[in-house]
Amino acid sequence: MGKINEQHLLDEIRYDIEHKDIIKARLVLAELDSVGLETQKKALFEVSRAEDQLCIPLLAGVIGNNMAIVETFPQIKETMVSKILDNPDVLLELLSGRGDTISRMILIETAGEIQLNNATEILLDILKKESDPVLIGSAVASLGMIGEPEAVEAISEFLYSNSRDLVICAVNALGQIGNGAAVNKLYDRLGGETDLDMLILDTIAGLQINEAYERLNDILSSEFVHLRTAAKKKLVEIGSMSVRYMIKNLSQKDKDIIIHSLNVLGDLGDSSAIPPIRKLLFSHPDDPNIRFAAYEALGRLPLDKGAFTLASGLEDPVDNVRSAAARAIERNYNTVLSGGIKNMIKSGDVHALNIITTIIDAQCENIFIDLIEDDAFKNPAIQYLMKKAHPDVKAGYYRLLKDSGIDELAEKIASEKDKKAKGKLKVFAVDDSRMILNIYRSVLHNLGCDSLLFEFPARALESVKKEKPDIILTDLNMPDISGIELTKEIRKSFSKERMPIVMVTTQDESKDYEEAHRAGINDILRKPFTESMVGDILKKITGYVKP
Repeated sequence: MGKINEQHLLDEIRYDIEHKDIIKARLVLAELDSVGLETQKKALFEVSRAEDQLCIPLLAGVIGNNMAIVETFPQIKETMVSKILDNPDVLLELLSGRGDTISRMILIETAGEIQLNNATEILLDILKKESDPVLIGSAVASLGMIGEPEAVEAISEFLYSNSRDLVICAVNALGQIGNGAAVNKLYDRLGGETDLDMLILDTIAGLQINEAYERLNDILSSEFVHLRTAAKKKLVEIGSMSVRYMIKNLSQKDKDIIIHSLNVLGDLGDSSAIPPIRKLLFSHPDDPNIRFAAYEALGRLPLDKGAFTLASGLEDPVDNVRSAAARAIERNYNTVLSGGIKNMIKSGDVHALNIITTIIDAQCENIFIDLIEDDAFKNPAIQYLMKKAHPDVKAGYYRLLKDSGIDELAEKIASEKDKKAKGKLKVFAVDDSRMILNIYRSVLHNLGCDSLLFEFPARALESVKKEKPDIILTDLNMPDISGIELTKEIRKSFSKERMPIVMVTTQDESKDYEEAHRAGINDILRKPFTESMVGDILKKITGYVKP
C-alpha cells in the first residue's frame, strides 16, 4: 500500500464535509493512523467545524474506532460532548436513526454519561428492536446512568440473557437506578452462577435504602449456603443499619435465622443488641445451637455490669454451650463472676467438674489463674490437666502457671508422664470458629485420634494432599469457602471411599443436605455434637473404635 499524500487527505475531508458525504468522510478518517500528528490535528479541526449533524457522528466514529487518536487528542471527546449539550436534539435524532454500530454505541453511551432524560424512550426502543448485543449493552448501561425508574422492568429482562456480559451490564444498571423495584429484580435473580450472585449481592449491599437492607436480611434464609455466608458478611460491613433487622430476627421461629442473626450481631459489636440477646436466653430456647450462638455473641459485646448473666451458661447441659459461655465470661471476667463460679463449683460433684473442665478446655486463663488457689477448683483442675487434658492444653497451662510464679503446680503438671501413643486415626477438623476447634481438639484427643485443626478451609485444602487424613469433619457455613465448596474441591482428587467427609451443621439446615450429598459428603453430623456422637460417626464410616 502506497504512502498517503497528507495534503490529499486534508483536501478530501474538507470536500466530504462540504458535500455532507458522511460515508466518504468516515473512510478518510479511518486513515488518520497513516499520517503525521499535524495532519491528524488539521483533519480533526475540519471535522469540528462541520455542522452538528455531521460533526457528532464523525467524532463518535473516531472515538469508537481509534483509541490511539483519542489518547493523543483527548479534546475530541470534549468537543463531541460540548456540541451534544448545545444541541441535544441532534443526538436524539442520531439515536433514532441507523448508522454504523460503533458510532451508535458511542452516542448511546454519551446519552447516559450526560444523563439525557429525553433519550429514555429511544433507548428503551433500542432494547425492544435491536438484536446486536453491543448496542443493547450500551443502551442498558446508559439507562442505568440516566437512572430512569421506568426502565427497571425492561433492563431486568436482560438479567436472564444468555450473554454473561449483558447480565453483568443489567446488574450494574439496576444498581445505578437503585430504587426498591431494582433491588427486588436483583434479588429475584439470585441463585445462579456464584460469581454473578456475588456481584448482585455487592450491588444490593451498596444501595443504602431500606429495601436493600430488607433483602440482605431475607438472604439469610436462602437455600444457598454461599449466599447466606456472603449476606452475613455484607450485613456486618453495613454496620449499625443492620442491627435493628438482626434484633427483629431473634423473635422469629426459624432457628437458622436466629443463629445467623446472632453471628452478625456478635460481629457488629453494637451494645444495643445485648438486651434482646439476654431476653432470648432468659426464654430458655430449646435448640442448643441458639444458646451457643447467643453466648458466643455476648462474648463479643461490651457487657460491662451485665456480665453476671453469663454465669448461667456454665450450667448448660450441652458441652458446646458451656464452652461458649466460658469464653464469654473470660472476656468479661470480674469479681461478681468470680464469686458466682466459686459458688457453682463448691459442691465438688460431677456438675462442678463439668464446669471446671469446660473452663480449662476453653482456655480461660483469666478465670483459671483467679480460681487456682481455691481448693474446690485447684484439685480437680490439676487432676484433669495431669491425666486427661490434650497435651497442647496442658502445655499452655504449664506456661501460664510458670509465668504466674506458681511453679509447684506447674511442675506437678509436667511431672505426670503423657500417654503419647499415636492415634489410630488421623482426623482433619475444619471450622471458622476457634471455639469449635478447641472443642474438636479435646473431643478427638479423648477418642485417641490424631487431629489437625483448620480455621481456614483453604489451608485444609493445601494440607489434604500432603498429609492425607483418614476422615475430614467440616463445618457447612464458612466464609470464603463453604463446606460444600471444600467437599467439591476435595472430590476432584479423592473419592468418598479414599477420603470420607462428614458435614457438621445445625439440625435445621436440612435445605443444604441434598446439595451436600451431591457434592460428595459421606454423612452428616449435627451440632451440637458430643464426644460419643463423634465417636459413633467415626466408627460408622471408618470402623475406628476408641482404644
